[in-house]
Formats: sequence, structure tokens, C-alpha cells
Amino acid sequence: MEQQDNDDGSLAFLKIAPDKNSRHFNCPETTQQKLLNLTFWVIDYLEDVKTKFGENRFLVKIKHNKEDPESEAKKFFTNSQEIKYVLGKIKEMNAFPRKVTLKASGTRYYFE
Repeated sequence: MEQQDNDDGSLAFLKIAPDKNSRHFNCPETTQQKLLNLTFWVIDYLEDVKTKFGENRFLVKIKHNKEDPESEAKKFFTNSQEIKYVLGKIKEMNAFPRKVTLKASGTRYYFE
């Protein structure tokens, strides 16, 4: 592996790609309630995550602006069938990142 002269010794300089077999999101957690009526970018998600609230949850990684650095990314858990369905369709279309607005009708959350 050839390095440039300005190697500052940091891990960031090496630009090591994430392990595709061990995915997780190293970013602060937020809640759907805090994101309600906000527009943001869905970057990625993990399926079938077990939490203290139950199984088969999705963990969704977001950024408020598409160009934001990874250090500003956030994540939230959802069990919304509508959000899970939409995320699955976006994945099928290989269309991440995707700009969405989180809405709610009663206790039902969905993307617009």
C-alpha cells in the first residue's frame, strides 16, 4: 500500500473501508419523535435488530444534509411497517441516500 508524504498518522488518513460482514453505525442515537416533521437524508439501515423493545426493528442512519461528515450522522430505531417497506424498496432500487420527511398519524410513523 503506497502512502503519500503527508500521512498524519490518523486512521482517517488510511480511508479503510467498513467491514461489510460486521455492519453497525457509530453515531449518536435520536428518536423518531425528535425527527417528526423534519426533512433529512436516509443514508443506510440495518434490518432485524433486536432491542429491549422487541425484535425485527430497523436501525436507520441519517444525515441532516447529504454532504455532512460522518461525525454528524445520527441513527434511530423504528418498527414502523411503512418505513420498513419504503426502506426495502429504496434498497431494491439501489437508491440511497434518499431525502425524506418523517411524518406521523397518531402513533403511526411514515416517510413522505
